[in-house]
Amino acid sequence: MRPWWPRRLAWLGGLTALAAVLLSTAVLGHPEVFGPPAMIRNTLGCTGATAAAAVLLGARLSWLPAFGYVSAVYLASAGAHGRAVTVWAWPVQPGAQPGAWAAALTAFLAEGALYAVRGARPEGPRA
Repeated sequence: MRPWWPRRLAWLGGLTALAAVLLSTAVLGHPEVFGPPAMIRNTLGCTGATAAAAVLLGARLSWLPAFGYVSAVYLASAGAHGRAVTVWAWPVQPGAQPGAWAAALTAFLAEGALYAVRGARPEGPRA
């Protein structure tokens, strides 16, 4: 029996690349503010968060933590200032913020690796 992690990693990487390319072409705006670079970064970060949630919660509910986090950050970061904001509020930062890119790439790589190794939590009753 062959291990599953290479297949999971290939699917995750391929579908994330496809989504990042397609979504970045659909974004209107100034590239230096909230244009295609920010969409690519947010696609990577949210995919990582969703992959980790699939390991912990299962595929069916894996969208929920990423949606909740991005929504909470959008509401909470309006008046926030400081260097740490760039990291915890990465989804709402302008496209070229290095801290936001570091947070999103770390989420994608670390949590994507977790998903590749473990896979999604099984659904339904356990035997």
